[in-house]
Amino acid sequence: MKKPLIGEILREKFGVSSQDIAKALDIQKKNGGYIGQILIQLGSITESQLLDALSEQLSIPIKYQIDELRFQEIINELSTKINLDFFYKNGFLPFDKEDHSLLTLTTDPLKIHIISKLEQDTKLKIKLFLTYERYIKSLYRKYIDTNTEEFVSLEEEDPERLKDMALEVPVIKYLNDIITRAVELNASDIHIEPQEKRFIVRFRIDGVLHEMDEIDENFYLALTSRIKLLSGLDIAEKRLPQDGKFSVRIGSSPIDIRTSTIPTVKGEDVVIRLLYRGKLTFELDKLGIKKDHYDILVDLIKRPYGMILVTGPTGSGKTTTLYSVLSMLNSQEDKIITIEDPVEYQIEGLNQIQIKPDIGLTFASALRSILRHDPDIIMVGEIRDKETAEISIQSALTGHLVFSTLHTNDAPSSLFRLLEMGIEDYLINASILGIVAQRIVRTNCPYCSEPVNLEDNIVRKFKLDQLSEKFDHLLEKKEFRKGRGCDKCANTGYRGRIAIYELFEYSEDLKEAFVSHKSIDNIRAILFQKPYYRTLREDGFLKVIEGITTIEEVLRIA
Repeated sequence: MKKPLIGEILREKFGVSSQDIAKALDIQKKNGGYIGQILIQLGSITESQLLDALSEQLSIPIKYQIDELRFQEIINELSTKINLDFFYKNGFLPFDKEDHSLLTLTTDPLKIHIISKLEQDTKLKIKLFLTYERYIKSLYRKYIDTNTEEFVSLEEEDPERLKDMALEVPVIKYLNDIITRAVELNASDIHIEPQEKRFIVRFRIDGVLHEMDEIDENFYLALTSRIKLLSGLDIAEKRLPQDGKFSVRIGSSPIDIRTSTIPTVKGEDVVIRLLYRGKLTFELDKLGIKKDHYDILVDLIKRPYGMILVTGPTGSGKTTTLYSVLSMLNSQEDKIITIEDPVEYQIEGLNQIQIKPDIGLTFASALRSILRHDPDIIMVGEIRDKETAEISIQSALTGHLVFSTLHTNDAPSSLFRLLEMGIEDYLINASILGIVAQRIVRTNCPYCSEPVNLEDNIVRKFKLDQLSEKFDHLLEKKEFRKGRGCDKCANTGYRGRIAIYELFEYSEDLKEAFVSHKSIDNIRAILFQKPYYRTLREDGFLKVIEGITTIEEVLRIA
């Protein structure tokens, strides 16, 4: 059966127009080269689409990631037998052995003479895997290339030239593609970074950065200029940090984009933050909170006055939890005012204030002002100092329901953080209703997760070190799962995130112990007697045995 032409596959799978294919054929007749590469240069397709088409045409699988430790072993073994530089320059890089075959990454599977030479030199059958040129290049530079050329700093560019570069079709297409790919992978940020001898693109997926691409210097300049142009920034300014924004629509989903540039010794570092307006829903019961904790928290937030604290490090999901609580309370009967830094999501029905310290609008000054606006519910983005803490507590004691956040490792520590700020214990006892601590863990990819049998000693160690006896019966029902990695999760095994929680109602027995002993161990001892109380790791373990996440992930975060 005759194999379909690459142009036919690209037209059927990715909608490449006949005009673009005809134009590429004309260029090929004049200058030579491959149709696929010419279409990439024209901005008609992406490298990822070309790989998919080649894989279908030639029945060669795609390899996005390899075992780099094994790769080093293979390279060390082959370095004395073959000329690795020669094969690399022709688009081939061996990475493993399987039976009598040498598994080899390639960007150019049609070079039959190179494949024959590799078989002849190694006395092994060659099994090919398609991959990105940038991936082969990054492996080569990391493990094989020993050149230590001095990095040449980027020189000042003519602003008009930068603007022209930013308007070229390939860079427009590339930026659209990486934003689209980031959205497909639910990435929160795109990082474009100058390194020692290369320029890379990384995505932050489920809280962890992953290298996705490598680009050359000219394309890096064009890409950063394109981002600045869309963000309303000064294209020529590379000495000072700049912040901007723009919006895009991917399919039917509107996405707000915040951009930030900072100058480094190697060039400008650019970060794109993706804010998913269309995707995001603030629903408390969808965040991962278990029913017993949910019921306690809902009871607390329906009290007419008092303070509820949410604690955890930056990026632990505190703001999302607070937005979800406020969305639940949002009604025509109550006035809700928030003070935030920054206001990342605008919610209908909330009066949201962005603090601006440079003009004197701080958390404390904004809080004093809003008390004259007759609010029912107040959210203070973060308690950073004694003044903000004092005003927040006074607000809670004068008929307002107040929500705020602190940076502590667990829920009980928040009581002692307020003490350290200089707040009197009787004011803490009179105002605090309850405290929530949280972290975010990555969830197993639904497309590639599978049951796994963990060694008993791992489970036993986790149980003995982290869990109280009340969890013994749950080990009988354990259903451990783990993602093996696939295209849908960028080969991480994880896709999406969920929160793990520790919370408690600040009841009379806890208040008495706090005032009498000022001991966090005493507070914890009382909490462990309460049937609903779980540490962050215990709550995480419940999600491990349900197959939602992994032990490794819980231990990494909590």
